[in-house]
Amino acid sequence: MFWNFENIEPNKIALIDDDSGDFYSYLELNKKIDELVNQLKFSSKKLIFSFCDNSAKSIIFYLSVLRSCDAIFLANSKMDSELKKRLISIYQPDIIFSVEEINFELTSYEKIFLENKFYFYKTKNTNNISVHKDLAVLLSTSGTTGSPKLVKLSYKNIQANAESISEYLNITESEKPITSLPMSYSFGLSVINSHLLKGATILCSNKSMVMREFWSTFNLQKCTSFSGVPYNYQMLQRLKFDKMDLPTLKTMTQAGGRLSEEFIKYFYDAAINKKIKFFVMYGQTEATARISYVPFENLGNKIGSIGIPIPGGKIKIFSDSEEISSPNEQGELVYFGDNVMMGYAESREDLSEGDLLKGELHTGDLAYKDTDGFIYITGRLKRFIKLFGLRVNLDEVEKMLENNFSCPAACYGNDDSLKVLLQKRSNHISEAAKKKIIDIYKIHHSVVDVRCVDSIPVTSSGKKDYNLIKEMKFNECN
Repeated sequence: MFWNFENIEPNKIALIDDDSGDFYSYLELNKKIDELVNQLKFSSKKLIFSFCDNSAKSIIFYLSVLRSCDAIFLANSKMDSELKKRLISIYQPDIIFSVEEINFELTSYEKIFLENKFYFYKTKNTNNISVHKDLAVLLSTSGTTGSPKLVKLSYKNIQANAESISEYLNITESEKPITSLPMSYSFGLSVINSHLLKGATILCSNKSMVMREFWSTFNLQKCTSFSGVPYNYQMLQRLKFDKMDLPTLKTMTQAGGRLSEEFIKYFYDAAINKKIKFFVMYGQTEATARISYVPFENLGNKIGSIGIPIPGGKIKIFSDSEEISSPNEQGELVYFGDNVMMGYAESREDLSEGDLLKGELHTGDLAYKDTDGFIYITGRLKRFIKLFGLRVNLDEVEKMLENNFSCPAACYGNDDSLKVLLQKRSNHISEAAKKKIIDIYKIHHSVVDVRCVDSIPVTSSGKKDYNLIKEMKFNECN
């Protein structure tokens, strides 16, 4: 398993912390992990929450929990306090780790310290609900939204995905990625896992990629790869990536939503000119991050495709439970592989269940294969969109707005924007609703559009008519 560092040169640098300046060889990292494992010893398997960032200490703690064979839920340390409270109440973790001191009262927990700069809280209660022996990692299905629905990943899931990614990206010990995505996000976590597997050096940074310091550090540390979601690449294009001097950059990877063909062409051309490789990829948290990729040598002829299955995986297209064998026929994309999650959890009780999916994932995406076997996504079966790589449940946003503003709400959008209608005429309500969405979901203000209307169209059965909603022209509140 990648967290045991088998056959890796002990003196090789594993982690460099950009903020603190600390660095750890694989030998030092191994000792650090073992120290925490010894302090985390329990009589039975525990559930541990980690409100983490991209610091070395967050990665060290994550690896310690894997090695101790407990289960860890990873969440962004910047998550809204109310959402943190909700998740803690639902799942009742045995231990809570946070990179920052928690700013609300934890009545049933006591603060403990395993060492300086780590904030730990231990439950005072005894929980008799067991955690399944195979359960390793829990991730939110909705990025940072705090939804109680979590993806359950096994040790086999995360190991298999790390092996597949390191194979098709040809990751070696000479690589040095920078943590440009949160480790609490499946894509960001997969970068860490796949590079540790191969004994690479990871630059741990909490800087935003739109900051000049991010790229000066990138060059100073001689980083070799960059990973991002569509928003990152949109910002990178604004920074005039084609003119940036990044002499050590060898690989760029994109996933977390659809990147427009215009942007793919821009980065493909830039990659050719800079002699680097640009990989367009597709995945879901339910598949431990990765399902398919477009080999760089094929990208020029397959712009718009999500590519071919990752090593060890299979993709089939189904319509009405029948597999489609002919090219260019649309159906649901179904993925098969060892990286398919165990199932979902919505309560502590669900953590005791074993593998329910048995390696088969119905993605909910509509797709077809071309005559070369390359796959193209055409739409979604359910009402989800991806913004900045975070999957947003439109029904969940509607419910939140209706609860907070006491009026009907309707949401729609795509991977580039979220559009909201509020059935209410009131000064400044659109601004207030937009601020609420930004605060809770941590979405950039530029992709959120909130409008007020006199009435939201409904069907004869009283359900919201999204076809008419999308055709409406809205008048903004004054």
